[in-house]
Amino acid sequence: MVVAATRPPLRLPRPRSPARPGQVATDPCTLLTDSDASAHVGAQVNGTPDDLPNVGRGCRWEAPGGAAYLSVILNTPAFPDITTSSQRTVDIAGKKAAVLADDGTYCLVYVNGGTPWLQFSSQSADTGREVAKTFECERSMQLVSKVIANLKW
Repeated sequence: MVVAATRPPLRLPRPRSPARPGQVATDPCTLLTDSDASAHVGAQVNGTPDDLPNVGRGCRWEAPGGAAYLSVILNTPAFPDITTSSQRTVDIAGKKAAVLADDGTYCLVYVNGGTPWLQFSSQSADTGREVAKTFECERSMQLVSKVIANLKW
């Protein structure tokens, strides 16, 4: 009588499920260094996850008290129609961007690089000194460029 040896069943790796809507694989907190953000904010800050359900993954670098901050959100829903709400369009690091808010101390920029698209916002602490209406966005463009380069669409 010959008895066949039994082998354990072959286990194949589970296929990865596709990302759910509102999720991207890139951790936005890796797109800027804490030292870059600290220099911009004017205080020692660390990136903190700031995910928004149904919108995307985010990271926020906020000064104590919240007077100044940077925020990067990677969005996976369709890029919104911002043609009527955009104050101006700009090219940043080879990507089309729209400035939606720019009041001197607050800046909001959307960058359409495909999926994910990028939402960048920053706010300067109010120093009591008058600043040009485009001050915050102008000083933020170098960081937005760095985020775009690090994202590698």
